[in-house]
Formats: sequence, C-alpha cells, structure tokens
Amino acid sequence: MRMLAVILMTLGLGAASVGLSLAWIGRQGQVDAKSQWDEQTAIVNGKPHALRASVSLSKLSFPSLKREFFVSEGASERNLLLGPVHVGRSAAPGEMGNCIIAAHRDTHFRILNEVQKGDEISIEWSGKVYRYRTVSLAIVPAEDDRFYRQGQKPLLTLVTCYPFYYVGPAPKRFIVQARLI
Repeated sequence: MRMLAVILMTLGLGAASVGLSLAWIGRQGQVDAKSQWDEQTAIVNGKPHALRASVSLSKLSFPSLKREFFVSEGASERNLLLGPVHVGRSAAPGEMGNCIIAAHRDTHFRILNEVQKGDEISIEWSGKVYRYRTVSLAIVPAEDDRFYRQGQKPLLTLVTCYPFYYVGPAPKRFIVQARLI
C-alpha cells in the first residue's frame, strides 16, 4: 500500500511538473513574441521600421477581457506551444474568406470560455487593425470541419480543444466565430 502511494505521488508530481513547464514555455513564448512585435512595429526617425522578413506576427486582442496574444504564422507543434497560430491555408486577417487562429486550451485559449456573443475581437496585422464582432460559439466533435470552410465574407474563427479542463487529447473543439465590423 505504501509503495502504491509513493508511485501515485510520483506520477502526480510528474504530471504537475509537465503542466507547469508547458505553462512557462507558453508564457515565455508570448514574452519573446511581444519583443519581436515591438521590433516589428517600431517607428524609427518618424517612419515605420522595415519589417524583418523572418518575423510574421499579428496581435489578437480581446478588449472586453483586457487580454492580448501574439499570433505566429503556421500551425506547427512548436508554434502552438508558444502561443496562438494562424492556420496557413486560411485567409489573412481582414481578407475575404475565413481567417482561422488556433491555440491550446490549457494555455493561451482557455480565455475562449469567457468570450460571449457580441464581444469585439481585434487583430492587428501588417500595419492595420481589423475589428470583428463575435456571432457564434459552438462545441463540435473534433472531426467536424464545417467551421473551417472558406466563405465569401471576412470571417474570423478561433478554435481550441474542448472541454477546457480535460486531461489528455480532448474529443471536441470549442469554436468562436466573428464577422468583420
């Protein structure tokens, strides 16, 4: 019985360590992204600083929740650890079609459980700010791809795994959709 207790405590501490390290990596990823963003958007001698070719970030803001995130281009495993990502084959912010941004539920996009229909979401990208209004919230099976389809109007889709406090690979997706204002 004592051995079982030691094993369970060890497993619990190991799981907690993994969770804390992922949270730290995600937080540090956003700190580094903010530095890159500041460099990318700096004004030098009254003119916008030339963008570095290797930097491709946008800033995603939830004004009513007073939160912002820096979004990387491309949904790689590494990028998802560091913060939200713009799904490469989706539309760019403000363009016709569906701009899809994804992030992990246990780090950056846990905030989606606080988003409400009617909330404003903004994206600053390529020197412009695009404002969207939330029109729907949905919970769907992981294989349901209808929210990822491209359309004829500018649309923003935020996606994360669901349930938010699920241990292991989550079976569903939480979807926030917003239309360009």
